[in-house]
Amino acid sequence: MRNRGRRSSNVLCLNTKDTMDTAAVARSFGMDDERVVRRAIRQISIGDFAHLPPLRDLKTLFNNPQHQQILQHTYHTFYLDHIAIDEVTARVLSVILLSRQCRCRSLQLHRCSFTDSGRKVFFSALSIMAEYPADSHSGVSPISAMSSPVAFKMGLGARHQMTQSRHTGSHALVHCAQADNMAPMGLYALELCQLGLSDKKCAWLGSVLETQPYLQLLSLRDNHIGHTGIRRLISPLARGCRKLSVLDLSGNMLQSQGVRILAQFLVTSGQGLETLDVSSNGVTAIGARDLANVLVPEFNLSLKHLNLSMNQLEGSGCEAMGRMLVQNQTLEVLTLSQNNMFDNGCQALFFGLESNTTLKSLDISGNFISHVGARSIQTYLQSSSTQTPTDNQPGLQSLNVSANSLGDEGIDVLCGGLSANRHLIDLIANNVDVTDNGMQHVCKVLKAGAVNTPSLLTLSLRHNYRLTRNSYAQLAEASKANHNILRIAADLQFEGWDEVWTKVEMILIRNTVYAMERYRVPLLMVARGRILLRDITHSTSANSTGIYSLPIELRRMILIALDKHSVLTRTQHISALNIACNPANHFSTKQELLAAVLANDYAFVHEMIKTVHS
Repeated sequence: MRNRGRRSSNVLCLNTKDTMDTAAVARSFGMDDERVVRRAIRQISIGDFAHLPPLRDLKTLFNNPQHQQILQHTYHTFYLDHIAIDEVTARVLSVILLSRQCRCRSLQLHRCSFTDSGRKVFFSALSIMAEYPADSHSGVSPISAMSSPVAFKMGLGARHQMTQSRHTGSHALVHCAQADNMAPMGLYALELCQLGLSDKKCAWLGSVLETQPYLQLLSLRDNHIGHTGIRRLISPLARGCRKLSVLDLSGNMLQSQGVRILAQFLVTSGQGLETLDVSSNGVTAIGARDLANVLVPEFNLSLKHLNLSMNQLEGSGCEAMGRMLVQNQTLEVLTLSQNNMFDNGCQALFFGLESNTTLKSLDISGNFISHVGARSIQTYLQSSSTQTPTDNQPGLQSLNVSANSLGDEGIDVLCGGLSANRHLIDLIANNVDVTDNGMQHVCKVLKAGAVNTPSLLTLSLRHNYRLTRNSYAQLAEASKANHNILRIAADLQFEGWDEVWTKVEMILIRNTVYAMERYRVPLLMVARGRILLRDITHSTSANSTGIYSLPIELRRMILIALDKHSVLTRTQHISALNIACNPANHFSTKQELLAAVLANDYAFVHEMIKTVHS
């Protein structure tokens, strides 16, 4: 058994591609023999279920208190890829799932095949898991309770899945569940991907979902589920999965009828759902209207992430999304790529976006948008830039316009809006047919970026093959005047590109240093201010006057003196002063502390931190 991947310290990768050695052949040992325990783990790790001990002995093996030091890992994640699960395999896996030693929180089945008997055994075990009382799994030894949770992974793609995951949210949900090893028994994340699930098979899947009260993530992507199948799943989801927050149905055959059923589910039982993915489902404008009609404040939904990419919304569907954005107050990420939007759909979408203050990320790539549609983007950027500094919401932070026929004229129009930009941080403009003339407009925007004025942090111009060496040389020169840009993505395919790119790299390194200093200063101010406060007020000396007795001007001077680079505004200085002088303030993370000090500038600085650390 060997660990693989980047997370080798806490993730156990089990791969059926491992070769089976001759020592794994079953022999006759007593169940109290330690070698049987280690050999059983080895056989499970290489997928050798045929040579395992009998099931009744396997139960004794996993529940034997004498072997707790060997079986000290708690398997929170089961990942099975390309596994043929017959009845014998299903019984072995069921024994592991239902043993006291295992506390499975996430089950991921990708490209697996079931026999009828194997499916009945395995999913019956899943239904029983949620019925186990919490104290039935509290009998593990202190050693096993303190051990780090690991992932049980089997299959051809196990190593690849160690470093990549389609849903970043699944890791977060499982991490929350495994923070308390005595949490209620049951699944918190279930992924059944590429299993060939049809409408008929959704009936038995519904019986499983009905018994999972703690399920927070459900992924059924890349199956064959239609509107009949989703109708069979809605009632079990409503009755059994009250805590569901992530639902991925991408790559199915829902069409507009299925989306209408989903919209009804959101109104009746889906108020807690935060992420919905129905991309690549053949949804038309009718389905988009049905979904948009329920994403309004009167239904009190919590949806933050919506993915409708690779459908057939066209202009009328995007117009419905634009009307929804006028009223919606929860949506933060909207993906509408490859929907045949055209210019009229783009205009309607951004017209509604002008009244929206919560959306942070928008993807409209691959929608046949020209310079005509780009003018609506320019109007939005210019109108949103007139917001006062006291506004709570910063506006759109990330925009993807890739794979559209903007051309030089479209880039010129877009840069006209960027010159007045105060909130857009990430711009992705790959494959937009820009030439050297269009790059000149981009360079003007970069030169206009002042040192302390929030502007673009990341810029992507990949797959624009008409750009020449002169364009990138101008880009390097323009970046010198910009102290905010931290990442530039481009394809440099010309002779001597390394010389040009070296200049760009040096500028990005310089800006990274500035960025790190920029967000460290508020932290240092508050931290040092609180140290001063703690040292003075907690002093037992009778002559100690304490910082509270100092005049407010003097206290402000002390903290301002810490800001050697003068990057904070007067309002931020006062905020940092109040925080530093108030021992009642408690912040669990640096982000909370930054949000309190930076106020409206927090979104920009927070994104800058993520970019620097990545």
